[in-house]
Amino acid sequence: MTSSVALCTYNGEAYIAEQLDSILNQALSVSEIIICDDGSTDNTLPILSGYAEQYPEIIKVYQNMENLGYVRNFEKAMSLCSGDIVLLCDQDDRWYDNKTEVITEIFEKHKKINTVCHNIKLFGESLDNKENLNYWDIENFNPEHFRALQEIVKRLLYQGNVFPGMSMAVRNTFLKKHLPLKRVNETIIHDYELLLLAADTNSVWIEDSVLGEYRIHPQQNIGFNKFSKFTAEEENPLTREEVFVIFKRYSFVKNAVSGLNLNTELSKEYINYCHRKYKDYLMKLSFPDRFITRIKMKYYFHIFDFLK
Repeated sequence: MTSSVALCTYNGEAYIAEQLDSILNQALSVSEIIICDDGSTDNTLPILSGYAEQYPEIIKVYQNMENLGYVRNFEKAMSLCSGDIVLLCDQDDRWYDNKTEVITEIFEKHKKINTVCHNIKLFGESLDNKENLNYWDIENFNPEHFRALQEIVKRLLYQGNVFPGMSMAVRNTFLKKHLPLKRVNETIIHDYELLLLAADTNSVWIEDSVLGEYRIHPQQNIGFNKFSKFTAEEENPLTREEVFVIFKRYSFVKNAVSGLNLNTELSKEYINYCHRKYKDYLMKLSFPDRFITRIKMKYYFHIFDFLK
């Protein structure tokens, strides 16, 4: 199978060479690297030009005439990919040299799989002494809990995405079927949208192996504020504020299901999910507090109105 890399850049001079070197050093070489630059004003383009001159058969650089933004730029890069497999790639991370080999083997052996997601290690000077953290550790994500049909789409939709785009590869036939992206809201960006669509048809493969490193630094689009300040703690009981967040998410879930044409049962199941979380919250309270809280939540805070 052939493989394409969809790589987006914007003022990435600090790390882009390291990322490209990690891709070019794969044990199983990629077929092409499609790079879409979104109007960089630093030294990114000269660096890319140097690589393109050195690897003209592999690297293709496209410079946007106007700034498209993160999601639209990725949409453009993905649309230009011709390989059987499309691997999403940010400008500031690193791949392990067995990444394309492992992912290609999965796609070859499992014809019904449309998306492969793997674990990643966090790294960067912003992490201080947290060098051994994996992304799934941060998210408290255990893949063994999500092997059953429809469980992974519920996790992604109900609680948020746990697979960054740089840890994800997509079968190109599936990708092109779903381009252009629907972009139903600002939260469901390109990788999240494709994951939900694949998970809804039970065609996501969760690969336990760590196949790359996710850099944490102040200039990145997503991740710095969350991961640089992370401290491992035991899971605490739900707070009232967290219960409200869960209930308020129902409108997000309902709109995502409608906008992406997902299984309509997911909206109904989310209501049940809310009720279970609400019950868990109440059961942690003493009996007098539970009685009073139940009345206040229903008649004063009108929490169940969020599920209409």
